[in-house]
Amino acid sequence: MSCIYKLSKSEVIKAMQLHCKGTRRTIKAASILGGMLLLIGYFTEYKTFGYGSAVGGFLGYFAVLFLLIPINASRRFDVHRTLNAEISFFISEQGIRFKSEVGENKLQWSDIRKWRYGKGMYLFYINNSMFHMIPSRVLSDDNELCYFLNKYAGPQKV
Repeated sequence: MSCIYKLSKSEVIKAMQLHCKGTRRTIKAASILGGMLLLIGYFTEYKTFGYGSAVGGFLGYFAVLFLLIPINASRRFDVHRTLNAEISFFISEQGIRFKSEVGENKLQWSDIRKWRYGKGMYLFYINNSMFHMIPSRVLSDDNELCYFLNKYAGPQKV
């Protein structure tokens, strides 16, 4: 399977939001902490602390996810020519090969530590903070990519 695509600014923003969203475990832990803070506010005399901390944490999370990350991703898209370049990729039994005017990269299946799909984007993590991205709109058959990912990289780990 091979394809040529060019990332749009909105796709880069979606990928960064997906990356920064957090894992299920992180979201679950934050929800438990928020619930505990609400209980502290309800059952003790520290109402301002409990309610304020819970609401502040909730608003802070969404401010980062829906305000700061899109602004930062938009700036990066405008500045970095690698994000604006036309990219071709080829998927095979050995891995995924990316090629653009800027350079070439061969990502073997064993190099993918974890992968994630959401908001129309596939993210392939090399480590916790570096990832390659492919928008699902360019794939003629998502099933083929999912087959290779599940076979060689394992199920979604994020």
